[in-house]
Amino acid sequence: QSIASVETACAVADVAEGCPLGRRVTVAGPEIDEVRHFAEAWRRITGRRTVLLPIPLPGKFGSALQNGVLTDEHPDVRGVISFATWLSSEYSAEACPESGLVTR
Repeated sequence: QSIASVETACAVADVAEGCPLGRRVTVAGPEIDEVRHFAEAWRRITGRRTVLLPIPLPGKFGSALQNGVLTDEHPDVRGVISFATWLSSEYSAEACPESGLVTR
């Protein structure tokens, strides 16, 4: 459940500038999906010709990830920028440095 860093930064700033809440604020991205779907989007958008291999994660950690321990279906703040939209904007910034965006 990826989230654009700009959306995370805005959520952190809102909490920091606001009144004390006395609780945690959960922030999550708009899409709950499997890592392989994010990898497929990366390959499609970047045009990279790579083979995607499944890498099983054993033990409690692997089970926790498969069960969605790092996701939140009902966060306090939900981002709206999809992974594909974010990656497309980052990738086009690399291709067009004159855009003024930081290239990676």
